Amino acid sequence: MIFDVDDTLLQTHAVAYRKSVLTAQMLGLRPPSAQDFRQVFGRLTFEECLQVWHPELPPEEYSRVYESLADAVPYRPVDGARLALEELSKRGTTIAVLTNGPGHKTLRKLTALGTGTQPFAFVRHAGNARCLKPRQEAFKDLVTDYGVDPHGSVYISDLPDDGIGARAAGFGFLGVLTGLWSATDFRTAGVPDENVLESVRDIEHGLSSRHAADR
Repeated sequence: MIFDVDDTLLQTHAVAYRKSVLTAQMLGLRPPSAQDFRQVFGRLTFEECLQVWHPELPPEEYSRVYESLADAVPYRPVDGARLALEELSKRGTTIAVLTNGPGHKTLRKLTALGTGTQPFAFVRHAGNARCLKPRQEAFKDLVTDYGVDPHGSVYISDLPDDGIGARAAGFGFLGVLTGLWSATDFRTAGVPDENVLESVRDIEHGLSSRHAADR
């Protein structure tokens, strides 16, 4: 089972938006609107997001202030996420991570989750990926680089577009509603209702539903 991080394992959207508003205010910039933030966060790299929100500012200057807020506005785990990962590992299920976040932030988030990188077979992030999700190539690269069997693997994410990319690459997919997108958004992306969960804490039920649907 391969997990997204932002708003799947950790509640990062609200945290990142709060930090982006504070950073802009501290730098005398106009903060991005909630809509502008939503349109790119999690879809683009952080540097690409900055080009949309603040193209006039050197990314290094923005990042310096943004990073200084890490302790004041910490990441928060999704309720039940760590327990779900522990249960999967106890049952012998291989778990891994595929995220678009940069490596150092991904490590910080997994530390905030309370797991670090130790339980995961691999942690794929923007710093060690050739292309980013939701492109299907991001999933196919997992087959080449880590020997993942797509037909025996499931990707879990809060982003409906990830479901399109994962399924196009031959992976199973489960959506979670702990992000910004609704069950209707997943349905529009072609994800069956039985493959959409309230949270990763419901992962066992989601796997049972998926296997039943496959039969």
